[in-house]
Amino acid sequence: MFIGDVHGCYDELVNLLAEAKYNNETDQLIFTGDLIAKGPASAAVVDFAIQQHASCVRGNHEDRIMLAYRDRNSQVVATPSPTPDESTSTLPNPGGPFVDSLDDESFSHGDYIDRELTKGLTTEQASYLASCPVILDIGRIPGIGHTIAVHAGLIPGVDLDNQDPMGIMSMKTVDLATHVPSRDPKGTPWFKLWNAYQSVQSQRDRSTVIYGHDAKQGLAMHQYTKGLDTGCVEGGKLTAWVVTIETSKKSSQKTLSVKCRDYRGLKGKGKGWEELPYWPIKEDEHGGKGSGRSDS
Repeated sequence: MFIGDVHGCYDELVNLLAEAKYNNETDQLIFTGDLIAKGPASAAVVDFAIQQHASCVRGNHEDRIMLAYRDRNSQVVATPSPTPDESTSTLPNPGGPFVDSLDDESFSHGDYIDRELTKGLTTEQASYLASCPVILDIGRIPGIGHTIAVHAGLIPGVDLDNQDPMGIMSMKTVDLATHVPSRDPKGTPWFKLWNAYQSVQSQRDRSTVIYGHDAKQGLAMHQYTKGLDTGCVEGGKLTAWVVTIETSKKSSQKTLSVKCRDYRGLKGKGKGWEELPYWPIKEDEHGGKGSGRSDS
């Protein structure tokens, strides 16, 4: 089961899995990146992914958070205190011990929100996010063929080992002259090039890419690309592409979506990594699975 950008929307994730009749003993979850940030419950989403042994790929938000986390936890080199002659009114503590002037609004390799999210990040959560590859080569799925999961996209005709990691996590279009990926939505969509390229390859050499990232595009299901970001955190939907393997040569596929709250006006947006607890999926009185929350 492939799931688009969750962005910390834990309740919606639980609702989607209930809609799909998810069974953690038989089903495999694969998240297409951006599990975290923007929404209210990033910690709960990551904890759930860990507990379910879910597969994942690294999105641009995971990448930013891990850069910020690494910087926060890197060894700080002591800086000598300024001498009285060097003291000026612009120093944080003139004439006294050195004070780091880095404030809450500036932080290398990550902005203030990224830094806030790293403050409650546990070692286990950080290890899981760091383990998410930029490219998840899934292999052959009956009825689909060779399948790859990434966050944003791939350049056709380029070996996976030679793809640009930053492009994989952020691209929307491709420059036709240079084949360089771009975040700019004005251009040739990478998935159009990918589908055209795959259509002229031999059957066994074709690959299907499952991705997220492009909420403005929305659900985009083409023969060799499946775009699953449907803007959940902005009040859109959370979408899954469910693949059921029926025989060694056949599988069935369907898309499922649930409506989401709009979290764009969330007070303290991006904060509260530890403030919201993990609500496990539990059996309801009818034997179904539902959220442990009552206010969803």
